[in-house]
Amino acid sequence: MFFRHGRNCGKLLECLLLINSSEIVRKCIVLNNLELTRNKSNIFNSFFSEYLKVLDQHCLDLPLALSATHLHHLTYSNIRQTSFLPSDIVQEARKDIWKSRKDILSKGCKFTKCSIRLNKRWFKFIETERGNPCFKVTYSPKKTFVLPVKTDKQFQRFQMFLKDGWSFDNISLLMDGRISVVLEKEFAKKTIDQKYVVGVDIGSSTLAAVSVFDIENSKVVKQLYFGRDVAFRQRKYTKRRDYLKSLADKGSDRAKKSLRRLKHKQFNFVKTRSGQIAKEIINLAKSYNAYISVEKLKNLKGRRGQFNKKANKKINIIPYGKFTEFLKSNSEMFQVPVHEVDPYHTSKWCYKCGEINNGHSSVNYVLYKCRKCGQVVNSDRKASLAIAIKSVLERNITHSLTNLSSIQGSKTGAKVNLLFRPDAVGFKIAVQHFESPMESLRF
Repeated sequence: MFFRHGRNCGKLLECLLLINSSEIVRKCIVLNNLELTRNKSNIFNSFFSEYLKVLDQHCLDLPLALSATHLHHLTYSNIRQTSFLPSDIVQEARKDIWKSRKDILSKGCKFTKCSIRLNKRWFKFIETERGNPCFKVTYSPKKTFVLPVKTDKQFQRFQMFLKDGWSFDNISLLMDGRISVVLEKEFAKKTIDQKYVVGVDIGSSTLAAVSVFDIENSKVVKQLYFGRDVAFRQRKYTKRRDYLKSLADKGSDRAKKSLRRLKHKQFNFVKTRSGQIAKEIINLAKSYNAYISVEKLKNLKGRRGQFNKKANKKINIIPYGKFTEFLKSNSEMFQVPVHEVDPYHTSKWCYKCGEINNGHSSVNYVLYKCRKCGQVVNSDRKASLAIAIKSVLERNITHSLTNLSSIQGSKTGAKVNLLFRPDAVGFKIAVQHFESPMESLRF
């Protein structure tokens, strides 16, 4: 693409810099609805019944589809001739099916529950003449119905976000009548120039092990545990659910109802505690004027085949996704930078001598023992320190923010380049930390 005038190039560069200097943060709020009239309830139920039929029609042609576009060509014209749903909603159904195609093809799922995603063309947020908030939904071309919203604490929180500059372009209708709203707000990225870094290691036994690292003096200032109760409660929930599932498999309706309630209770507990712990870490970072460093883990539960059954159970109870989302959204709101680092060797690297060992001691899972220097420390705390140090190294490589110039650990040479992958380039800068106040044990 060519520009005839340099002025256009300047404008394009300015737009790119503006995009790179900001980040869009999203939050989801579920609003409760008032009880629907009989007529509205019938329309609402028929809307969902039709959407389920459309999902099933997509499923029939899914084995023949080579791509999402191919599935569209196989199904769209027939569905549009027989269904009263708008074209955009039919397309959303196709996207949902294609996203879940692996489970559908392997298990042959038949949909009994769903949510309907609507863009701004098919809904309006309005107020009645009496000032009551409502969502006006177009469920078919030129056919609408109104969902009244309950003005409870959730709605008050929703209004607070709108007054604070948040906006929304799409909603999802849930089968119980509630409305899920996705709020968005653009925040300017804050430059990372703090003296301290808060390294966060997310694990199964402790949700977040935290190390506050002083970059200038190369010392560990504080180390804390957050969320030990999460793993304990998760294990209790899992044990109870396994027992109820065994009864439900035998045909107990009471066990099935209890299982649904327990699943909902567990979800709410994990979500609430993840948000609370993320807020505590944000407050800790604010008190030190620090930035937060956390591992960038992708497809954590998708790599189950690499581990044994016991390890898979531990991975399943880690609410990594929920916790990191809360951490990122709160960090933008409170202007605390978050830096994600590559998890390569953060659990295996010895901060004292630089040796690469197993992540956990064979004698005690919670301990890390170096086979070279004999250093024995808590594995989660050591990993959080490694994450903090690695974030400083990555920042120096890419941004040259500080003048760290030597590779040296606690009176020994700590090879910090082992924290980087073999194909990484440019790691010529390291950290000095002479006396790190971590607990040390000897066998």
